[in-house]
Amino acid sequence: MKRFFFAFMAAISFSIASAQPASDASVILAKLDLDNVIFMIPQIDFLEADFDDAGDYLSPTGRILEDIFGNQTSPFLVYSNRNFNVAIRSATANFSYVGSGTSNNVMPCSVLQYNLATNGTGGVNATPSMWNSLSTTAAPLITGGTFGPAKPFSVKMRAIPGWSYTGGDYLLSVILTATQL
Repeated sequence: MKRFFFAFMAAISFSIASAQPASDASVILAKLDLDNVIFMIPQIDFLEADFDDAGDYLSPTGRILEDIFGNQTSPFLVYSNRNFNVAIRSATANFSYVGSGTSNNVMPCSVLQYNLATNGTGGVNATPSMWNSLSTTAAPLITGGTFGPAKPFSVKMRAIPGWSYTGGDYLLSVILTATQL
């Protein structure tokens, strides 16, 4: 009886195992090709200061440049998938002059000074002092900014032209560069 019972159990086990549907497995290899990406968005790209009375020229701290809404800071957002640095420089050694004056109209870029007003990048303020004169050589503004989306910072600009320059409009392009580490 025991033999019959074991033979019967073996037959049932074999038939159950044989009745299972056949299966197979395949592997899909997924590849993502990621490039290092960084971009910076300035919300405001035009700042100005009017020197229209003696008090403006006499001020030892000069005039803070403002956007068309009266804001004194120029905000930026950095998007980067790696840590980054930010530098600042002037595009040219001198301001471009638009006006009727024919002398004393060559103003150096160093008349314009910058200040890192806010820094939400996770990096370090790399400016040597509170206000720094602009030059054509890139100067560190932020070092070690942390990777991620929408890392904010803002810059203030001020002008101290003194009494040496003829009246008119003086224009200068300021370049901020974000570079991945």
